[in-house]
Amino acid sequence: MVTIKDIANTAGTSLSTVSRVLNGIAIRDKTLAEKIHKIAEQMNYQPNEAGRNLRMGSDDDFGPVLEIRSRQDVNVKRLIAAEAAKMVTARDVVVLDSGSTVAQMAFHLPADVLVYTNSLAVVQPAAKRGVHVHLAPGLYVPAMGAVFGQETEDYFRRHKSSIYFLSSARVDVRTGLFNLNATTYNVKRVALEHASRKVLMVHHEKFCDAGLDTFAPLSSVDMIITDFVPDIFRDPVSQSGVEVIEIGGQQ
Repeated sequence: MVTIKDIANTAGTSLSTVSRVLNGIAIRDKTLAEKIHKIAEQMNYQPNEAGRNLRMGSDDDFGPVLEIRSRQDVNVKRLIAAEAAKMVTARDVVVLDSGSTVAQMAFHLPADVLVYTNSLAVVQPAAKRGVHVHLAPGLYVPAMGAVFGQETEDYFRRHKSSIYFLSSARVDVRTGLFNLNATTYNVKRVALEHASRKVLMVHHEKFCDAGLDTFAPLSSVDMIITDFVPDIFRDPVSQSGVEVIEIGGQQ
């Protein structure tokens, strides 16, 4: 397989220059850029799309990576997390999933509460605040900043919770909760089955009506905490019977 290092060596330039050119970023030396494209074509260079997507903030299998998601609508996510944390007492056993909104709860949970999670984004900030946090075993997926797999699922089968806080890539108001990859939603399914109360935390843009092939019905959660439910989706959400808390926002 031809790599950008091979192209850089042939062109007599740096890896970073080749990477910029092949990713469509303009450089001052137009002649060099043309040379790089020509060499790549002659060498039949095939880009590693998974690696490119990860650099650009997306992964073919998992969608937008955690680093990117964590910076999007962060103020709203903090408000949602703060509202959700009001439900938690020191007597609770809490499970936090791998969503970027859920990760914000690490900064709001009461000290001494017991937390189980598969998210590395939760561990350090929660532990610093005195939260008793346990990290599930499993295969680490960099794009998600979390662990997944059979070990993770078995772990959550053994550790039941009084409250499970979860996110979802999309909330189809008719078919339910959607995530792109079975690796991630299988963990959510298990945690849902072993929680006394289930709370979904989502930004308003997650709501849709697209007939998605979902991993759980909307009725599988007891409550939704969001900035707001868009008007077009209010009726079906209401008909689901799920309690909704809206922290406020612009529609």
